[in-house]
Amino acid sequence: MTIALETLKALPLFSDISGDDGAMLIRNSRIISCKRGKFLFMHGDKITHFYVICRGAMQIFRETPGGHEITNDILIAGDSLNTEEVVGSQTVHAVNARAVEDSSLLAIPVSWMRENLKEFDHIAGKLLQNLADRLHSVQVEAEQLTTMSAAQMVACYLQKLCVLYDFDPHGFELPYTKTLIASRLRIEKETFSRTLQTLRDQGITVTGTHVSFKDMRKADNFSCGECSVAEECGTHRLFYEKLDKLSVHGT
Repeated sequence: MTIALETLKALPLFSDISGDDGAMLIRNSRIISCKRGKFLFMHGDKITHFYVICRGAMQIFRETPGGHEITNDILIAGDSLNTEEVVGSQTVHAVNARAVEDSSLLAIPVSWMRENLKEFDHIAGKLLQNLADRLHSVQVEAEQLTTMSAAQMVACYLQKLCVLYDFDPHGFELPYTKTLIASRLRIEKETFSRTLQTLRDQGITVTGTHVSFKDMRKADNFSCGECSVAEECGTHRLFYEKLDKLSVHGT
């Protein structure tokens, strides 16, 4: 399936692509589908394409020798899956990619991408920025694992979901399973379940898969209190903007 230019430009990576460059990219790419629970690629598979999510969500993970999944990230529409593999010289995938929900992705042959990347200077710059942002996120997460409690990390992640999906913090359904979220946060599922019960005292109520921020400011202060990058964190800023907007409207 081919992609329309308007759909291509709706993806952040290609938002400012010219008509001619867009047409060239469209001629050399296609839209593919990946059903929920299906693998897009597996660790060790040959790298054949560069992927950008158009719709849905993908789990990027590794598997330990004992069969335990370690989730590196959960990517959503607009995110690219394997930027580092396109920019680098890898020939096989170092991780697994599996659809969290029915997804559609832009697939660009990696050989064509590498040969023509110099023709798309603005895209190359965005790819490098994407890599820098991911490296920064990894560094922040490494710090949080040593300075924040499990409850603080969960509260932080619930705020991030509000921002990513533009959820109403007063009540929303978890978009992923609790098992997947626990894996993403590097904590055991049992620890995650126990932690959810303790969040009530921090202004967050979780019943089943339903989340409600009863006291948004208290929850934000709790999750960001031990984070050294809170003041420069996009999630922290956008969550407070949402809080202020809701206050203006009296909700």
